[in-house]
Amino acid sequence: MTLPPTGPASGRVTLKPLVQLDGSEWRRLHSYFRDRELADWNGAQPIRIPEFLFRRVMIDEERGGDRHGFGILDESGTLIGSIELYDLRPVPPAVARFATLGVMIGDRRLWGQGYGRGAVRALLGWAFGLRQPPLERVRLTTFSHNRRAQRSFAASGFLEVGRSVHADRTDVHMEVSREEWQAQNQGT
Repeated sequence: MTLPPTGPASGRVTLKPLVQLDGSEWRRLHSYFRDRELADWNGAQPIRIPEFLFRRVMIDEERGGDRHGFGILDESGTLIGSIELYDLRPVPPAVARFATLGVMIGDRRLWGQGYGRGAVRALLGWAFGLRQPPLERVRLTTFSHNRRAQRSFAASGFLEVGRSVHADRTDVHMEVSREEWQAQNQGT
């Protein structure tokens, strides 16, 4: 993964590669992944593994090319969440052309203040421009009731491409291509 020394940035956020997080940042990130409410918003279970194992698993996946993960830093340099590209297709070692995006702002006091949108824009700028070779398309899934997330993703260029109805929920599928993103972000 090739990144500028400080990582991609957009607006008030900077993305810091997971492999560069320090001990206190890993502890904070681990606490976010252990949080029940945050896990529910991501359709996951809170993790139960200890922090040292969580760190090892995440770093191994990064180094193996299975994902590209970043800590989200606010304007003061404090870790406030994470963002990643995972489910790379085709699977490494082949050259990935598609990926799935996941984002989490772990500090609830910052929800709805544009930090997630800034992180998504920074990640897309990296995925479609700085990453070599650039991805062709990024997709994501969110719950239909999470309209705030859908508006934020739409503001970053994502378009709804379908829905999946399950017994207990409806998922909204969104995606953006490199060409669409570049057309929307010319001159920025």
